[in-house]
Amino acid sequence: MSVNQKTYRNIAGIAIMIVSLLCTAVAQEAKAQSTSDSVFLSNSNIVLFDIDKTDITPAEQQGLIEKVIPSLKTLGAGSVIIGRSAASPEGPYENNKRLADGRRETIKAIFEKAGINTSRIHFDTAVEEYELLVEMMRQRRDADYPLVKDIVARHAGDDRAIKVALMEERGGALFRRLETQYFPYLRAVRIMVYTDSPSLPREAFRAVTLPVADVPVAMPLALDTLRPLLPLQRREMLSVKTNLLEYGAYVPKYGYCPMPNISLEYYPRHGHITLGASLDFPWWIGNTDNHKYFELRNYTLEARYYTRSSDRSYTHGLPNGEAAFKGFYLSAYANAFLYQIGCNEQDGWIGEGIGGGLGLGYVLPLGKKNQHWRVEFGALLGFFVSKYDPFVYGCPVENVKDGLYYYDYIGDADLFKKRQYRFTWFGPTRVGITITYDLLYRRQHKKGVSLKRWEKKGGAL
Repeated sequence: MSVNQKTYRNIAGIAIMIVSLLCTAVAQEAKAQSTSDSVFLSNSNIVLFDIDKTDITPAEQQGLIEKVIPSLKTLGAGSVIIGRSAASPEGPYENNKRLADGRRETIKAIFEKAGINTSRIHFDTAVEEYELLVEMMRQRRDADYPLVKDIVARHAGDDRAIKVALMEERGGALFRRLETQYFPYLRAVRIMVYTDSPSLPREAFRAVTLPVADVPVAMPLALDTLRPLLPLQRREMLSVKTNLLEYGAYVPKYGYCPMPNISLEYYPRHGHITLGASLDFPWWIGNTDNHKYFELRNYTLEARYYTRSSDRSYTHGLPNGEAAFKGFYLSAYANAFLYQIGCNEQDGWIGEGIGGGLGLGYVLPLGKKNQHWRVEFGALLGFFVSKYDPFVYGCPVENVKDGLYYYDYIGDADLFKKRQYRFTWFGPTRVGITITYDLLYRRQHKKGVSLKRWEKKGGAL
């Protein structure tokens, strides 16, 4: 062998060794790459959390157990699980740190309970995840992406300064939009797996190209491999409710008089305004022994404006289980009614009327996760006008108790006209403590409505 041949062979050997070392370094880098880049955003499995919460719903836990954990158990010993736990920027920094840490521990506890070795999980935390926010805006081609990117870069490493700058931009309008459109995506633990295990089919992976084919290649699992299909919450469309206070009504001279009532409220897909209708229908027909009658029909139409945007009940563009319309609301109403009330032999009235006014109230969900049961506290202020006639037991002209009721009128019968009396009221017209139940829900993947608040076709955790 010539000197030149030996030289070329040595050079080739050195080159092969360098290439092998580079390939190994690339593979190791793939296992340890940043969890806030675009690859991670596109390929990671996501577990979303409610605002200011560190726990997840039983349905989401079951999804992890049934769909994600079996996939993790099939991974080879050389596989690495990368996790990133984060909070969204609203709220105090220390509280956000508590949330990010707590969410990480929640997922680790679920994995440990299922027999996953959590020492294989390489977790980092982002107390306020601004880098991922910028990447999300870039992928969505958001018009404010350059502005937010510049703010984050200008104050790099100082989360508090970034928050202040975002909140000051455009008088707070930018921050409020980010809070609605992006922050729900940041309250999450994201998980991605890098594996060299041959036990999973190759088509289950998203390949990372390396220059030498025989070097073990670290490949992140494709998103659909880890994303369980969970039932999704549907968005409420129609609720049914009843005012509990009316069942304890007391009418002077008459006494205790429960007033059955029912209301419906229609919720649009977006916005602040809802429409409602209600019916009060006490119809207590007495007799000539007690002369007590309370027959009433009160029909009311109402429009409400909720101060909280209903869009906040969406996450990833889908309902997240929150009541769409809750918190404070203002209302306007109009009503029409007819009645016949008798308290004793001499005190009876028959008539009809109309009214209207304004209201103020507050809607409070009774549960944290599934908020389809709610309680409302409200009051109405307005007016009503009623035309009526009094009636008595027995003929008032002949003073004969013949078992019938007559208008309380003793003048010329030819001059009698109905509804000669008028009563006008301005002031409080109703107070209520109302129980609400969502009756109908919008379908997500089909047209129409449903009585079930869950839909089988699911999405990401």
